[in-house]
Amino acid sequence: MYVCSVCGYRSLKYLGRCPNCGEWNTFIEKGKREDGRKTELQVKRLKDLEIPDLIRTKTDMEGVDNVLGGGLVKGSVILLAGSPGVGKSTLFLQIADRVSRHGEKVLIVSAEESALQVRQRAERMGITGDILVVEEENLDEVIEGLPTVSLLLIDSIQAVYTETLNSPAGSVSQVRFCADRLFRLAKRKRITVMMSGHITKTGHVAGPKTLEHIVDVVLYMEGERGSPLRILRSHKNRFGPTDEVAFFQMGERGLEAIDDPSLFFASPGDVAKVGVSYSVIGKGSLRLAVEIQSLVHHTYYPIPMRHSVGYDLRRLAIILALFEKKLNLRLGKRDVYLNVSGGLRVEEPYSDMAVAMALLSSIRNLPADNSGAFVGEISLSGEFRAPPDLPLRANEVRRLGFKRLYAPTKRKFSGLEVVPIFDLKDLSEVL
Repeated sequence: MYVCSVCGYRSLKYLGRCPNCGEWNTFIEKGKREDGRKTELQVKRLKDLEIPDLIRTKTDMEGVDNVLGGGLVKGSVILLAGSPGVGKSTLFLQIADRVSRHGEKVLIVSAEESALQVRQRAERMGITGDILVVEEENLDEVIEGLPTVSLLLIDSIQAVYTETLNSPAGSVSQVRFCADRLFRLAKRKRITVMMSGHITKTGHVAGPKTLEHIVDVVLYMEGERGSPLRILRSHKNRFGPTDEVAFFQMGERGLEAIDDPSLFFASPGDVAKVGVSYSVIGKGSLRLAVEIQSLVHHTYYPIPMRHSVGYDLRRLAIILALFEKKLNLRLGKRDVYLNVSGGLRVEEPYSDMAVAMALLSSIRNLPADNSGAFVGEISLSGEFRAPPDLPLRANEVRRLGFKRLYAPTKRKFSGLEVVPIFDLKDLSEVL
């Protein structure tokens, strides 16, 4: 096996020019060094290795520290991915400001914006920390002239390049090679490297998949355009859990933490409303109350509308099909609109009961119970199933002041009236 020393392309025979990166005379035989001598494996006994203590630096942003598992780990490489305009550069600037106040040296490599633009954003956000910034796209010059810092921020990995390769910045080989050099720099000098990355239309990190394999931590920042809500979650973390989620609100002074997300997404009123129901979902280790809104109206077009914001449109189609089969409700001449309040996206199935209740409420023009929360996953037979963490959701329901919990269970929870709902017919009778 022959491997290209530049991009890692593999070939069963020696090639003068690499077909992947286009470089000449870069293939070496796997298991041999360039001088022809065979390499020897440095085999170690696993139980004899000593585990060093992780040195973490707090960012003083509670949500960010929780998602990272306790703070920035020395010598780690972190990738922050998100769509354009979601707030990656803003979060970088806020982290740099908080870390610099601990006496740490921080350098921002701005490859997409000028230093003046970074300064203007910092002034608008009220950031006064001692932060170093450089306008440079050539990663070779950055590494060669790097001063002594403890945190290096690269904005972004798709905008920097190395002269070792002839391909343009943002190409697969450039992104992979630059990420590998930054990884080796972080491990050699024991500094924390954070780099931002763009995402594709499908929501995945742009560039090669090896980029996510190289780094230690992969964070995703999500947010709908036009909504101030920002969600920071961990996709991969070698130094902590991957189920932590942080909620922020984008304001004039940057990202502001949402202290109680449940109150942000759901605020039950004193008067019950038609087409509105409440549920409790899981986002990582958090349990959040959400408000489901629906509107079912007679259509004037041959094909009715099916529109959903924040909820899977395919699951909505399943619920509507079950309505026709189990409850004999004809919806072929009605438009159906569904919305999750607050711009939140519900990715788990245990809010199906709340969605079904909101739709039934709008179809029959009867208000749903605004003092109760509906929790349960619907099956293709029209039956509901309870989540495994139902006690945790019941605690959140009680904390927010709800009086009743509608769920497919006969268990009792202190301070709550539990109403068992096992199928669509039970739910229809409750309404």
